[in-house]
Amino acid sequence: MRAQIHRRTVLACALSLVATFGCSRQSPEPATTPAETKTVPTTATANTHLPPGIDWFAGDVDAAFAAAKSSGKPLFVFWGAEWCPPCAQIKSTIFNTREFQERSRLFVPVYIDGDAPGAQRVGERFGVVGYPTMILFNADGKEIMRLPGGVDIARYATVLDTALATSRPMHETLRAASNGVAMESADWQLLAYYSWSTDNGRLIAAGDRVDMFRRLDSYCPPDLKVECSRIFFEYLRALSMAARDGGSPLEAKQREQTGARLISLLASPEAIRANVENLIYTPTDVVGLLSDPGSPQRAQLVMGWRSALDSLAGGGEDFALSGPEQINIYRSRVALQRLSEPEAALPPALLEEARQTVARVTSAAPEGYARHAAVNAAGNLYFEAGLDDEANALLIAEIEKSKSPYYFMIELADLAKKAGRETDALAWLERAYADAKGPATRFQWGYNYLVGLLEMTPEDTARIERVGLAVLGELDDSPDAFYQRTRLRLEQLSTRLLDWSQGREDRTAVVTKLRERTAGTCSGLPAGDEGRASCDAFLRAEAPATAGA
Repeated sequence: MRAQIHRRTVLACALSLVATFGCSRQSPEPATTPAETKTVPTTATANTHLPPGIDWFAGDVDAAFAAAKSSGKPLFVFWGAEWCPPCAQIKSTIFNTREFQERSRLFVPVYIDGDAPGAQRVGERFGVVGYPTMILFNADGKEIMRLPGGVDIARYATVLDTALATSRPMHETLRAASNGVAMESADWQLLAYYSWSTDNGRLIAAGDRVDMFRRLDSYCPPDLKVECSRIFFEYLRALSMAARDGGSPLEAKQREQTGARLISLLASPEAIRANVENLIYTPTDVVGLLSDPGSPQRAQLVMGWRSALDSLAGGGEDFALSGPEQINIYRSRVALQRLSEPEAALPPALLEEARQTVARVTSAAPEGYARHAAVNAAGNLYFEAGLDDEANALLIAEIEKSKSPYYFMIELADLAKKAGRETDALAWLERAYADAKGPATRFQWGYNYLVGLLEMTPEDTARIERVGLAVLGELDDSPDAFYQRTRLRLEQLSTRLLDWSQGREDRTAVVTKLRERTAGTCSGLPAGDEGRASCDAFLRAEAPATAGA
């Protein structure tokens, strides 16, 4: 009997998707290669945050690139954070496998914790925002591949082997494929399994995604059914995102034809197993894109999607879902049920199956990374299913055990706000900020608290001023305070505060004090520092607005 392959689904904690910098329900052209960028020192290791078995490079990123070049080995970069559930899932699964640990001897592995000194500046350099991001560079420092987290271990190992064997940067492969140049199946495999969710505009600008994936889909060789199915799903995701941003909808005939192709795909066991993350996380967007409420096509798509989820849940002797995936199957089923019958209550049988799955998975999850990821999935499922009491009980119990309890406090704040208990919501946000660890994380959690005050107690100018000054104080003495995730969130905070203060003298006075507080930090930055402009722009009317939740 073949050994059971456990699937590992991981989605990045991307800024554009996650308002709280956590992978919860809440919801940039290509840069130069590292060899072409200015050297930026950083502490790139935090080995106490990682499972044993991999010889992570003990030094900064530039030293790692130098070691890779001198040894002729590729460089593998893992960018993550201690509190991030998908990062925890990767640590507890992919990095714990013999397959990955053996392959890690073929490259120089580097871990960059988002709270390490200089980490956000390195994030800017690599064009990453989402935790986790996994990037493979060749020995000369050119980016080869952004690796996916949402595939089974055997598939991950195969994709990693293919990426290690290639010397062609992905942008060259993409250009050739999109122009119809004949390519090897290995090239199509890399395109299909490239982590487009963490691409962040490096290979394809946001406005070009629909056209690019349409072209890739049209050129993908029909005999590569698995690879073509993944590219087709990327096309559907690009269409969904464009529609959400106000793009032109598909014409009726296009919707019908695309929907029919999807229904066929949902009946393919190979395509189903190759697209677990797409099936779990995209039903609302894709089905909504391709059908109207109450239409026959809506009914067919929902039925086909449910059948595909049933097939996944059934697994097999050579295939099994991870714990979080088993839970998220029910999150997808909840979404499909609401698409099918938006006004009806969720079936009691569905809710009971969801409860039983959560109980089984969380009770079996060992303490640490695996449990953190499982409880996060369970809390999200309960929230979406309207099981708020169960979500509260689960998360409150978990904060007594978790190494990152402040993460779950944000979710408890969401639940309290949803129930209209704004005082409790703010109390959880305050506690989460107080307990958060690490400079980037403390600023991000402080942002959540301050935004909560702006939304729920906008008249409490004294408290907003006090908290605002404290949160901005988190930026003092940080070598990368105005880079990447922190910079993006600071831009969003600037927009929110300026909007809040419009037409109110008392609020304008608060904004003035916050601007003056930041000016002191800006004055300590070198005149030529790339982050100085971001710092100087804070709370100016011309400060750039950043898209995102």
